[in-house]
Amino acid sequence: MFYRTTFFLFSFFISQQANAGFSPEQNLNYLKATLEGSAAAGAGSPKIAAPYAARQEKDALGRTVSPRTKALYDQTLASLGGRQLAPLEKDFILTILNSPELDYGPFKNRVGLIRYFHGAGVRIKEQNSGLTETDLWRLINAVRAAAQAYRIPPAIVMCLTFRESSFDPEASAWTTSAKGIGQLTNPAVEETIKLYHRHPDLKASTLLYAQLLGAKMPDQLEPAPEVDRLNKEIRALKTRKAAAAIIKQKEEEKRRVIASYKDQPGHIFNLETNFGLASAYLAYLRYHRLKEVSGETRGWLTAIAAYNQGLGIANELVRDVFGAQNYNSQSVEAIFTPQHAGYLSIPKARQEEMLGEVLSVYRCSAP
Repeated sequence: MFYRTTFFLFSFFISQQANAGFSPEQNLNYLKATLEGSAAAGAGSPKIAAPYAARQEKDALGRTVSPRTKALYDQTLASLGGRQLAPLEKDFILTILNSPELDYGPFKNRVGLIRYFHGAGVRIKEQNSGLTETDLWRLINAVRAAAQAYRIPPAIVMCLTFRESSFDPEASAWTTSAKGIGQLTNPAVEETIKLYHRHPDLKASTLLYAQLLGAKMPDQLEPAPEVDRLNKEIRALKTRKAAAAIIKQKEEEKRRVIASYKDQPGHIFNLETNFGLASAYLAYLRYHRLKEVSGETRGWLTAIAAYNQGLGIANELVRDVFGAQNYNSQSVEAIFTPQHAGYLSIPKARQEEMLGEVLSVYRCSAP
């Protein structure tokens, strides 16, 4: 969640695709054309039955696939050591391989990411999540839009949001008010809205993100009080160690309520809105509050530490534990250690949570 949460990890959105060499203008035009087609198909993205056989001839948008893409796809499948991918996973991988090139910074080795996820035993299982096939396309388009609008490496924001919610747009923590794919709490949403109205550059980025997706970014929090009420009831039932069937009934009721908000533009449980809010806040942390941190990888991972535990804790790590100049001379592995986390003014459980978040995203997004 925003500042604090427990979560898992999965992402595959990396560079080196078949359409390398596109200019930024061509990338943006392609993205706009793709998203315009998505809007015509309804809320979210088109539900396209992407081919996923090895050496396939067409990509998810019907374009001819280059020999390089075929080789990358076959290499990806071979890297999984014989494990059979679910259809959603195949479609997702293929979509990434055929995405137009964006600026991914140093996060370019998609095959390495997929190997990491395989090693972690991560799979997309639709039946265990609110994530549907259409949601995958909506997510991919949201990542493309966020990369353009907020200048965030796609690998970073995808690894972070999977760590937060397993890409489940219906995720809702029963211990807090954290909601949606970015696990944003109600106060976090309110703060982010204030931020993009206060800072002209962040507002321009937010308007571009919304325009690219045909989405709505809210002017005020549109909460889900029924969900908060049900979470309190579930928490009380678990505290009393109530029967599992009773707890399950409440959780199913909560799922139904959340699902009713999923396609409501501007709502905290709307996938595009929630992802945009998470991206806006992460960009604010990196470009406004942690400008003194140098280095692409170090800078974004420090922003993730702030996203997880709060800006004050990230500043404490930079300025008090190391000192800004010394911090910028350290490697990520040297910074994010139990020893250095131990100097922070947060309990050990939160220290471990921060390290788990940052290092998981680091492994996930590493070249």
